[in-house]
Amino acid sequence: MPMEPSQEKQPKGTPGAPAIAAAPKKKAAAKKKSQGKGAKPAKKEPKVSREELGRQAASEVLKLRALLKEVGSAVLDRLDGEAASLGLFLRGDALPGEKPVLPSARVLKAMLVCFATLKVKPKKGRVKDLDRIEALMKLLAGKMPPGA
Repeated sequence: MPMEPSQEKQPKGTPGAPAIAAAPKKKAAAKKKSQGKGAKPAKKEPKVSREELGRQAASEVLKLRALLKEVGSAVLDRLDGEAASLGLFLRGDALPGEKPVLPSARVLKAMLVCFATLKVKPKKGRVKDLDRIEALMKLLAGKMPPGA
């Protein structure tokens, strides 16, 4: 038996769709809400006093201090070693008995300008001063002749 055009199923979102087509959506949404009501509440963590939390935080800070000293020492040792080897090479003491291979006079003058333009405030203990020194060391190492 042929259906009337008003009774035929039409795709969603088309004008003239029957109002019944929207009802299944509402039922699906209602099922999702009812599923959440049967769930068990999450167990709460045991309550810890502020004093205990403070002791735990203090312990972590002490561990952080030790880590800071270790990392800081490693950075300073690395930069100091690079500066020492660069200084020995520029002075000509790198390989005893061999004639030092120095950069050109123009490059050496540029290195001296780099030293003069370095702006640091050591008493403030700023990380950006260490960054500036490290950048200078990289720049100077890049100006050295190959094999230095």
